[in-house]
Amino acid sequence: MDARTVLAAWLDETNPDRRGKQGRLLQGTSPDRYGEHVRAWLDFIEDTTAIGAWRAQPSHVVTWLDMQGGSVRTRALRVSAVGAFYAYAREKGCVQASPVHPKMGTGAWNAPRTEKLTDGQMGLIRWGADHLQGATAARDRLLVYLLLAGLRSRQIIELTVQDLAFEQHRLTADVWQKGGGTRRLAFPGEIREAVRAYLPVRTWRPPESYEDHGPLLVSVRSGARLDANTTPRAVLQQAVAAALSCDDPDAPELPARVKPDMVALSPSPFGELTRA
Repeated sequence: MDARTVLAAWLDETNPDRRGKQGRLLQGTSPDRYGEHVRAWLDFIEDTTAIGAWRAQPSHVVTWLDMQGGSVRTRALRVSAVGAFYAYAREKGCVQASPVHPKMGTGAWNAPRTEKLTDGQMGLIRWGADHLQGATAARDRLLVYLLLAGLRSRQIIELTVQDLAFEQHRLTADVWQKGGGTRRLAFPGEIREAVRAYLPVRTWRPPESYEDHGPLLVSVRSGARLDANTTPRAVLQQAVAAALSCDDPDAPELPARVKPDMVALSPSPFGELTRA
């Protein structure tokens, strides 16, 4: 639903869900003040940047707040207004997460270091992965697919063949977790098919790796486990380079530097990973 339509519905005086800071009912002049701040935000995120309210990231909110200037109190009012608007939008299913954090009004909040990619950008990287060439294409495509599914670099590199289980129509795996231990996750069908395409051409050379156990993603030359710090980044850049060759005039632009964590933390084109 259009963001300005949602705003009008939220501020409608007959709306029992017209609530502001900390869920308090908006009364008196509050709807006018909240509406003024949210309209200014929408003018920026919808019209000036054309990003769209439902795709906004925390860094966009901080940029807008800094551009607006004003006193600390005014900044806090803007944060309260826009934050309450997104809380209402979440209730109505328009957006999954709010880009607003309450501490943005105090200056004690720093934007996350990792910017998220849009659905279109993630889809374009998938297109790039599908157009990789060479002897390691199946392996590298799987690596990028796992990033797109939401796994971080080390989680991907730590996967072993024996971690995988093909259960009827799904693939599950024991995935390494930061801090120790593993968690069993079920993967989307696209990952299952990418694994099936890779396993027949996977290089294995004892004692580093074997056909039925050892690291899942291995070096073609040695059969050894890939390096978590360098290989995912290098393979991702190959997929990005392939994506840039897409001649679709509607293809979105990609950031100058696309990092593995940026991909892993962005909305997956395959759907959510779930606990098995």
